Formats: sequence, structure tokens, C-alpha cells
Amino acid sequence: MGILSSGVGVGIFVYIPAIQYLINRIGWRMAYRVMAFLIPSVVIILTVMFMKKPSRMTSSAPKEQETRHTMMRDPSIVDLKWTSRSWTLRQAMLTKQFWSLGICFFFGSLLGNSVLTHHVAFFVDKGLESLFVSYIVGMIGIVSIGGRILWGILSDRIGREVTYTLAMVCCICGIVLLITFPVLSSTYDPYVYAIVFGMGYSGVVVLPSLITADFFEGRAYGSIFGTIFLLYSVGGAFGTWFCGFLYDRMGSYTPFFIIAVACALFACFNIWIAAPRKIRMVPGKKALRFNRNSTS
Repeated sequence: MGILSSGVGVGIFVYIPAIQYLINRIGWRMAYRVMAFLIPSVVIILTVMFMKKPSRMTSSAPKEQETRHTMMRDPSIVDLKWTSRSWTLRQAMLTKQFWSLGICFFFGSLLGNSVLTHHVAFFVDKGLESLFVSYIVGMIGIVSIGGRILWGILSDRIGREVTYTLAMVCCICGIVLLITFPVLSSTYDPYVYAIVFGMGYSGVVVLPSLITADFFEGRAYGSIFGTIFLLYSVGGAFGTWFCGFLYDRMGSYTPFFIIAVACALFACFNIWIAAPRKIRMVPGKKALRFNRNSTS
């Protein structure tokens, strides 16, 4: 998942500076027209080239029975009763874990998408050139390429909660750099911000699908994750609007940045409440337990 989602980072790196260059040369209206033609065309061409025909449907009953037997033998399973259950969306929505994940991803997306949307305006307000700021955004894309892969690998080694918390710590450090930038006005602050926040944001994006799969793996995973991701999207949309609303009322981004730090802490709190480690162990933890048992 980390490798697959790294394509988003490549897109940020390539397109943000290119679009800003187009805006400077031909205006934002014409730049939008170019995007309206180019982006759908590329997506359609790639879909036609790489999309495979779906495989024939076969009877799922034997496969489900085989899956249950495999679960009983899988040493990574911590809660066999939970993982052997064939989850539906309705059943998942009745659990505390579902809503803990939804709240966590809501607030993670709130801070991530709002900062990504408004940091260009923030830096331009502080006197930086818009084209230079677009390079900073592109740098975030470069960092997030490696960040998504790193967080994906790390979460398989040390666990989802710890990894998500580390990603949020990076986000908090990036936000603190934005808060202190008007005071310090350091030349290196935008670069450090791009590295730190790019790392944190990449974790916020790549980990939700992995964490949700730890809880609700199975035939209904698509609908369950889709519903949880709806909360993620609502958080991003609300945060983007609320950040602009506060700026218009108070004339500063600092109040929202402080709220964003609180959102990061609350998101971390909820991922630990959900506790995917109590459902199944990640491969790294499973190997560690196996080695300990072998030694003893």
C-alpha cells in the first residue's frame, strides 16, 4: 500500500510546480482548462491500458471455510472471535472500534488537508514568491513518496498505533514550524517544514486503509472502509473551510494551527482506543513472538 500510494507524491512533485508555472504564464482560468483536458485524458488512457478483465466468479463458500481454518492456525491473530466473524457494514457500525477509527481519520484529515490547502497562501502572505512556494509543495510530494513507503513498512514492523503516532508527531512539528515562521523568518524553515510535514502527511494518508483492514478484513471491507473514508473526506472538507473561516475573522492562521495540533493529539488518542494490536499482530510483532517462543 505504501508503494502504491507513493504515486500521489509523484503527482504532487510534478504537477504543483507545473500548474503554478501555467498560472503565472497564462492565468488561472486557462490553467484550469488545461487541467480539465489533461487530467481526465491521462486517467482514461492509463485505465484502458492497464485495467484487466475481472476473473470469473466462483463459489465463495469453500473459500470462506478455508479462510476460517487458516485464521485458526494463524499465529498473528490475537482475537480469534473478532477475526473469524464475517463483518457487514451494519455490524461494523455497531462497534466502538469503527467509530474510534472514524474519529481518528476525521481529525487526521482535518489537519492534513487544511494545512496543505492553506500553506501556500500562508507563505505568500509572509512575503515568499508563489512560484518558490510551489517548489516547496513539490518538495512535500518528493518527501511523501519515500514517506508512504517508509510508514507502510514501519507499520508492519512496529505496529499501527506507534507508526500513526510517529506520523502525527511529524505533522505537529511541521505545524509548529509554521507557527514560529513569522517570528524566526529563517531561510531554511520552509525546507524543514516540507520535509517534516511531508513525512507526517504521508503517514496520515497511507495508514487508514491498513488499519481498517486489520479490523474488518473480508468481503464487506470495501463498503466498511468506504464509509470510514467518508468521515476522512468530511474532515478534510470541513478543516479546509474552517481554516479559511478563522483566517477571515482573525486575520491570522495561528489560531487554526493551534487547533490543528489539538486535532493531531485527539487523533492519536482515538487510534490507541481502537487498538488494532488487540485484534491481530503485524508481521514484525508476529516474528518477534515466534522467535521468543522458539528461544524459550
